[in-house]
Amino acid sequence: MTNREPSPTAPLVQWEFERDDRHLVCGVHPSQTESAYEVAMLPLWNGGPMAVESFETAAAALHRHAAIAASLRDAGWTVTAYTA
Repeated sequence: MTNREPSPTAPLVQWEFERDDRHLVCGVHPSQTESAYEVAMLPLWNGGPMAVESFETAAAALHRHAAIAASLRDAGWTVTAYTA
């Protein structure tokens, strides 16, 4: 993962997670600079930094998002909002 500025494109999917008084957002976005997709996580309780992973296909990015979501739920995080 690298730390970058958020992509201004609309997400394919974006979920907000909560645990205690902390929130974080994890989403899949088309890349602005190349024909790729990015999975980005942003902790909202401290304003960042955003962690970003790049993938060549939407399917690969969506699989990674699902794996991250499963890990977060296993760690006690719950989904509080989402877009599809």
